[in-house]
Amino acid sequence: MQRKLRPSQLFFLLACGLAAVCLISAPAELTAQIEPMPYTAVPVGTPEAPQPSRTAPTPPDEPTASVRGWSFGSEVDPTALRQNGTIILDPGQPEIVLFFDDSASAPTEFRYRLNDYDAEWTVTRGRIAHYRRLSPGHYRFEVQAHLVGQPWRTPVAVLPLVQRPFFYQTWYFYLLLVFGLVALAGQLLNQRDQLLKGQMGMVLEERNRIASDCHDTLMAGFAAVSWQLEATAKLFRDAGAEHSAPAASCELARSMIAHCQVEARRIIWDLRDSEELTNILSLALSRAISAHRLHDSIRTTFDVQGDEVPIAPGAVHHLVCIGQEAVTNAIRHAEASVIDICLRYESDSLSLSIRDNGRGFQSSGSAVRTGHFGIPVMEERARKLGGVLRLTSSAEVGTEVAMTVSFQTINQPTHEQHHVVPWIGV
Repeated sequence: MQRKLRPSQLFFLLACGLAAVCLISAPAELTAQIEPMPYTAVPVGTPEAPQPSRTAPTPPDEPTASVRGWSFGSEVDPTALRQNGTIILDPGQPEIVLFFDDSASAPTEFRYRLNDYDAEWTVTRGRIAHYRRLSPGHYRFEVQAHLVGQPWRTPVAVLPLVQRPFFYQTWYFYLLLVFGLVALAGQLLNQRDQLLKGQMGMVLEERNRIASDCHDTLMAGFAAVSWQLEATAKLFRDAGAEHSAPAASCELARSMIAHCQVEARRIIWDLRDSEELTNILSLALSRAISAHRLHDSIRTTFDVQGDEVPIAPGAVHHLVCIGQEAVTNAIRHAEASVIDICLRYESDSLSLSIRDNGRGFQSSGSAVRTGHFGIPVMEERARKLGGVLRLTSSAEVGTEVAMTVSFQTINQPTHEQHHVVPWIGV
């Protein structure tokens, strides 16, 4: 009895037939990728080896830079390579060559710098760094490597470097130099003081010589002329012609000689007394007053007002001479019993006043004609100082000689060292 197939079975058989046709006509490599149905017999054969996977290649390790060593001037001689811990360069070392490398076989790029010397990194594919004429100091040589196109993230190799200085570049050399300059300045000042002392000795010796010559010649000549005039005046008196014109001229000559003798004695005294030369006016006036032969009946006072300012010794000399002349006139001609001397210092000037209670005088040009040159000489000294001299005299009050001079007209240098050579400028 023939079995009748169902539609589903008929469809399954057709599908199997089509599959068999496809297997026969397909390429060999596709047969291994088709899994047989559970009820189809698969022939036993040798399986093919699996194909490797196509993934991206793994990058090699990143390079690490290292300093191989250094050399003093040689870039190719390997025997000159040194590998100590710290580079110490002697003073004046002309150059140094630093060698560095890495452990990678791929193309590597380096960058290096010398701290406190290079402002920026130097990028290179070489393995040598060359430096010349380093300044004294402490440095650090740094080098870093990386693969071309990769960021700089590898460790930095560091090598300390010390450039020793010359002796003249050290701090203790500058300290010694300062001490030497101070010692030299002290020596120069000492020599200057010795020179000034030598000049002082020469000047004092010359002053004494001039004083001796004036005393031996000038004073002797004045004395001889005075004796001759005295003899001539006696002849006029014996002849009864003492009131004649020749007798008056002889008397005037006698007065002039007497005044010149007084001035000559004062000049000789000033030349011989080196202590008189000072820049302190009150001190010089005190010495002049104490050295003056005052009568016991004359009372003298000396008052200093204000803060005393040192002035030029030449100005001191002129002011002392004015004071001496005023005191001498008060004693010899005014018959005074009280002489008051006042020295007053203002902010920009000084005033000297000599006042007596004598009988006074009439100031006129007759004083010169009678042989009295004290007032004209005082006026001349005041003019030289650029000051103002005032004379006030009356029979009831007495006489006052007042001198006012400005510090500016004295023209004293502010930097003058009075305590070293107080007599220069007289």
